[in-house]
Amino acid sequence: MSLRSRPVLDRKHRPRWQDELRTQQLTVIAFAVAIALALGIFGAAAWNGYWESHFRPVAAVAGTTYDRADLSERERIMTAEAISAITELQAQLGGPRDELIQQQIDSISQGFNSLTTNAAQSLVDRAVLSAQVDEFGVSVSDAELAAGLADRLTLRELVNANLILVEALPADAEPDDEPTDAQRAEAQAAAQATLERVEGGEDFATVAAETSDDFTASVGGSLGWFEADDPAYGEYFDALADADEGDLVGPIETERGAAVLELVTRREATSEGGLGEVLRAQGVDEATYRDYVRGELLVDQLHDHFEDEVVTATAPQQRVAQIFIAAPVSGTVVPQERSRHILVQPDPELEDQAEATDEQWDAALSEAGEVQVLVEATDADWFTIAEEHSDDTGSATRGGDLGWYDPANPGFVPEFAAALAELGVGEVSDPIRTDFGYHVIQKSGERESPQAQAADLVEQLRADPDTFAEVATRMSEDHETARDGGELGWVAPYQLSAALEEAVFGLSEVGEISDPIDAGTEGITIYQLLESSDGVEIEDDRLEQIRSSGFDRWLDDEVRAPVETWIDPQFASTTA
Repeated sequence: MSLRSRPVLDRKHRPRWQDELRTQQLTVIAFAVAIALALGIFGAAAWNGYWESHFRPVAAVAGTTYDRADLSERERIMTAEAISAITELQAQLGGPRDELIQQQIDSISQGFNSLTTNAAQSLVDRAVLSAQVDEFGVSVSDAELAAGLADRLTLRELVNANLILVEALPADAEPDDEPTDAQRAEAQAAAQATLERVEGGEDFATVAAETSDDFTASVGGSLGWFEADDPAYGEYFDALADADEGDLVGPIETERGAAVLELVTRREATSEGGLGEVLRAQGVDEATYRDYVRGELLVDQLHDHFEDEVVTATAPQQRVAQIFIAAPVSGTVVPQERSRHILVQPDPELEDQAEATDEQWDAALSEAGEVQVLVEATDADWFTIAEEHSDDTGSATRGGDLGWYDPANPGFVPEFAAALAELGVGEVSDPIRTDFGYHVIQKSGERESPQAQAADLVEQLRADPDTFAEVATRMSEDHETARDGGELGWVAPYQLSAALEEAVFGLSEVGEISDPIDAGTEGITIYQLLESSDGVEIEDDRLEQIRSSGFDRWLDDEVRAPVETWIDPQFASTTA
């Protein structure tokens, strides 16, 4: 046997069929590789798209990650709630409050522009609250959850009615006037007369147009649709409780007088349609929505905790005075001046003072001279003087203050601007005549910038704290407190913003002056401590205001802040 290798033919002597076969084999291999690459690229792209829409992390709370599928689910829930609310509002159009209803529809519709960011924040927020419930001892019971679900999934009872209202008070009554028994009896009798006209066959809309004192008289008394807790028409809803369509009810005594009602139609409360139907269309199942509502109800529970345990009727407080410096209207800060004036017009009833007589102009000049004497007095009270003498309704309640202006372009009429340019700070002009009347003007301040002004004031006040009230009256741009020497009164926790509260409660000595607190576009504030107490009762109105406005800050500071969170910047709100 021979072990020699088979002879290998060189390419020159190789048969042609072998070359063709080799070429075909290489071509097939190339096509196979290309197809494999294409399938790989396509598969990778498909997987990447699927991963992006389902598994991409969008947020994390305390180690738990939420992906794009979670976000999409939250978007569908919020979309369903918005669509349901808009649909319900649209069904109520066709009455005298259409403009208000349309504003509500537009407001809800605007939310679609930020749906994804709102949904991402909602995911994080509810996860944070769920993680913190034990810390604050709050929970949502099964009964509370069932009630919350029923409230959201049930279309409430609505009525559509017409109204004839007879006011008990005359048209020229003061806002605080209360009707007498005789006036109420007279209104009842007048309302009874309108009822008898309608019962006698007259058209309700015609009688309403002729006799009703309500603004709906112009539309035949139509109230449109309203529900039981309607702030304006709730009492009418109760009166129509047992009425059938077309029934007349009344006269009933109301806060304003006496009313006659006609029930046009009624929609009974129902769980059919409404939000439940929209949720199903959005692919949201009952269990998912139940979990969502539980998270929403946690906010209510935490709000109750805030009211009952955090903001109590008696709390440590600081009594302070303030000087407020408003931020400039324009973005560019230039050297500015400030002025105030008292305007005395010849005839305030005239739109054009050129129509006033010479005698009226002379009388105005005489009064302006008297005003000049008053404001030049050492203890001049510009607030009182302006309220008593100034015919400039815009500045009379602000002590005549005209605010800060650019001296190079003050924006005043020429005569006024020329007189002002001649004054030094604190100086008062003689009466200056313009087309508006006679002005007594004082240049009340000048500054390089609000920040420079605040720094100068703090330095001045710390050198002489006893002048705070006088300086506040003259310089503060919060006119309500300025007239009282800047006194703001007692301040409790969560009454102010975090930065302002920190400054107020950072004061420890009576008379101490705070650093300026610059809140950017919200202005600059300087405080002086007047009194401190470990426990002062908070009056009801202020307590209600704190419980309302302070809740979100408490949530941020005490509930959300301790929990580590992350939101993908693509889905994060730019205003959060």
